[in-house]
Amino acid sequence: MKTVIRVLCGSLMALGLLLIVNNGVCGQVRIQDGFANVAGLRLHYLVAGKGDPVLLLHGYAENSHMWRPLMAQLAKSHTVIAPDLRGFGQSSKPTTGYDKKTMDQDIHVFGPIARLSP
Repeated sequence: MKTVIRVLCGSLMALGLLLIVNNGVCGQVRIQDGFANVAGLRLHYLVAGKGDPVLLLHGYAENSHMWRPLMAQLAKSHTVIAPDLRGFGQSSKPTTGYDKKTMDQDIHVFGPIARLSP
């Protein structure tokens, strides 16, 4: 009897794992990496989906990868772009320019490059 229960439990666990893996593969959205030259900097960004653009900006001590779960959902109906701000992630790390005004200018120049403008 114990052997039958072990086999049944093992089979149910394997079936559950198969369903979880299969669901993840079928629902995946392709998130691509890119680089843009902005004001002498090399900004890394992630992009996914098609449709009206949505720009996601990370906060301090984060990078674009924090947005991956949300990007997968938004990319179903939008073009989602998540850049690494200067000094973060895979973007350039200059010695100056970490004030909000300069970082805002980076994103203002990045917008048309990333096709955020019509």
